[in-house]
Amino acid sequence: MTGIRIRAFRYLRILKLFVIPLLVSASGRAQLRDERVVRAAYVFNLTKYVEWPMAGNDLVIGFEGTRPTGEILQKLLDGKISDSHLIRVVLFPTNEELRRCNILYLTDPGEKKTRNVLESLDTRNVLTVGETDDFAKSGGVVGLVKAGDQIQIQVNLDAAQRAGIKISSRLLNLAVIVHEQPAL
Repeated sequence: MTGIRIRAFRYLRILKLFVIPLLVSASGRAQLRDERVVRAAYVFNLTKYVEWPMAGNDLVIGFEGTRPTGEILQKLLDGKISDSHLIRVVLFPTNEELRRCNILYLTDPGEKKTRNVLESLDTRNVLTVGETDDFAKSGGVVGLVKAGDQIQIQVNLDAAQRAGIKISSRLLNLAVIVHEQPAL
């Protein structure tokens, strides 16, 4: 296959696995244009392609970042079921709530804060997801990075291994694997 056909096939697979399942209503289709809604769809589908030790039936997603993004994440995901786990979204979790998170989604809190959060969660079973260009390269597990008019999935396998998280090969086939860059 030519490079263009391979990329087109890859984007179709991404749509099939990540975006289309969230489009169940007319309002969902109208909101699809909003990048935050697309990212929320990615986060929801990450719950289906990532395995980590679960301490209970709830799947807790913590959010730290810009309030409108968090509110959309909460509106679209809170109360949904993913593989028999009830999703709960906690905006701006306290340290106690952070200990119960399975996923932590960060939106550009600043490089220093990101590094501090990632270091504090380094060996916990938390899937860290961010949207800055260097998030996965800075030690986050999954980066949802804007590449042109698409959202590209970046995965840091070293960070996933440290966190005790297993990522499905189906997801890895769609992702760009990145490696950590040493801090300057």
